[in-house]
Amino acid sequence: MDIALYALLVVLFALSSTVVSWPLAVAQLVPLVFRRRYPGIALGLVAVATAAHSLLGMARAVGYLPVALAVYFAATQQSRWVRFGACGGALVLVTVAGAVRHGPIEGGLLAAVALIVTWLAGFERGELLRERAAAETARSRERLARQLHDSLAHTMTVMLVQGEALRATAQLSPTDAERLHVVLQAGRDALAEVRRALAGEAPPDAAATLDGRLAGLRAAGLDVRNMHGLDALPEIAHRLVSEAATNALRHDGPGARLDITVQEEGTSSTLCVTSRPADEDGFGLRSLAEDVAAAGGTLSYGWQVTAVFPRQG
Repeated sequence: MDIALYALLVVLFALSSTVVSWPLAVAQLVPLVFRRRYPGIALGLVAVATAAHSLLGMARAVGYLPVALAVYFAATQQSRWVRFGACGGALVLVTVAGAVRHGPIEGGLLAAVALIVTWLAGFERGELLRERAAAETARSRERLARQLHDSLAHTMTVMLVQGEALRATAQLSPTDAERLHVVLQAGRDALAEVRRALAGEAPPDAAATLDGRLAGLRAAGLDVRNMHGLDALPEIAHRLVSEAATNALRHDGPGARLDITVQEEGTSSTLCVTSRPADEDGFGLRSLAEDVAAAGGTLSYGWQVTAVFPRQG
């Protein structure tokens, strides 16, 4: 369609008596090639060339087709600058040039009406496309929600039921019973989060969610220290600590230590989350560090996540 439309414009310009200046005619047509990638820039170039060509006496009927096409496509864009700013500037420029050359009625008013009608058609087309995209996104989310409900929620429910059955029938030691309790509580929390996400409910308070998640991780063997200063950071900081804590327990295992520090310097606050393996202070890594130092090197271990935020307030 693009190739056919572009070829038609070239043929119309070549066969009609529209062209007064071939360089300006080329300047009207060439920017249309990249109007999809750079709609605002293409419209600006076409509008300037059309205004200049119009001042030289270009015939109005065919000569306005390139700028009308550029306006139509720009009006479909999501960017307000392109839809209103670029289109409005092109309308004013072409209208003034037409009024100067052909008079306010046959020149200015004709150009204004033609471009306004074209802009309205493009604007309506853009709204329709965005509505279709939003509807398709909603349908995709609904399909994903059904798949999650049919797979993940079902599997977690089976795990919880089997875990409860194990607790009710097996002779567990106090330590094993506590571990099973931690597993079941984590499963219930995860199932609740899945259902809340599928229902589209607003997420709970980030600080409260972090406290609950850290409580579960502590029960599973993670040693969390220095929980101070998070209240002064944005909500994303709580999610960052939650993710880092989960990764620390997964990779370093029970007994790992997580140090959380917040430092305020000037206009920024720095959050540092460091995970240290359970045997960091034991003989193995300490002896390796001594051997590396004896060889003239240094050894550091553990994982660190650092985030810098602008100071709040």
